Amino acid sequence: MTTPVSAPPPFPPLTPSALDFTAGGDLRLASAAVEAPPALPLAEAVRDGLISAADAELTGYRSVTVAEETSSLYDLAAGAAVSAVGRAPVPAAALGTVLFANVFPQPRPPLHNLATAVAEAVSAPAVFAAEISGGCVAGLNALVIAAQRMLATRERAALVVAGDLWSRPHIDRFNCEQGYVFADGAAAVVLARDAGFARLLSAATLTDPLLSGLHAEAPSDRTPVDITARARAFLTTRMGTEVVIGRLRSGLTATIGAALSRAGAGLADVAHVLVPAIGAPFLKRNYLDALDIPVSRTTWDYAAVTGHVGAADPFGALAHLVDHDRCRSGDLVLLVSEGLGFQWTVVLLKVL
Repeated sequence: MTTPVSAPPPFPPLTPSALDFTAGGDLRLASAAVEAPPALPLAEAVRDGLISAADAELTGYRSVTVAEETSSLYDLAAGAAVSAVGRAPVPAAALGTVLFANVFPQPRPPLHNLATAVAEAVSAPAVFAAEISGGCVAGLNALVIAAQRMLATRERAALVVAGDLWSRPHIDRFNCEQGYVFADGAAAVVLARDAGFARLLSAATLTDPLLSGLHAEAPSDRTPVDITARARAFLTTRMGTEVVIGRLRSGLTATIGAALSRAGAGLADVAHVLVPAIGAPFLKRNYLDALDIPVSRTTWDYAAVTGHVGAADPFGALAHLVDHDRCRSGDLVLLVSEGLGFQWTVVLLKVL
């Protein structure tokens, strides 16, 4: 017998906040780079008892990136930042803003601003260096903030870095939630004025606070951080599964629609849709089915060998497209992220 779940309480209508970046100047993505640890084949993780064979198969991944025990989050972030700045057609001296986005707080020094450490690593005289959190949406949120700051201050360039390191005993990357595996790594982008390979066209963000409880702490003795238990508790006591899926889909499509509308484009015009690397079940349900797009328009081939690198997913996928010469002049590229809260942020680029 299923427990009846009450209807969600009344709440103001949700409307995405959309931005047209072409009205304030010519902001471009100048470079993108990844710092990826070695990939651990999922077959080896199964062999070593880190994940069950059934759960590994469910993810659809072939491997996930796992850092050496001696690696630090700073190592990953600084590596990605140095590579991105080295590839950019603007000097490090032009970087007025440096932002660092991160999901999991444990494997890092307390009371330390990693954004300032990254600025030092690339010799950037950043007047504004800050950290952004809030889940896997934080990377694109940081990019939007950097773009807005550039328009407001007339700074020449900004650096945005996202990265995570998932380590025991704080978290069990393989068993937080069935369907995907958290992966270590970092990725960075440089945003510049009038120099770069893709123009920043628009962005949109939407938050649905009624879904904040999806990630609220719930009792569990299965694993240190049990996202499956949290979701199950919410779905059985707060809001039914069908209602939640409906809100997730409508929130995603509304956010994407708002960003595309600002640029006068439709989803059919987009060549590449870079969605989070959250495993095959979520890829299909949350994105392929919801957006009615084929997997060939995503970067699943990249995600399947990295796993879910938190807020770094969209930047890593973008670097993958560029590094493998998959972008053509005129292509529209849509970067999509979702995060705790529940929140969606999307950014639209046009390859030059």
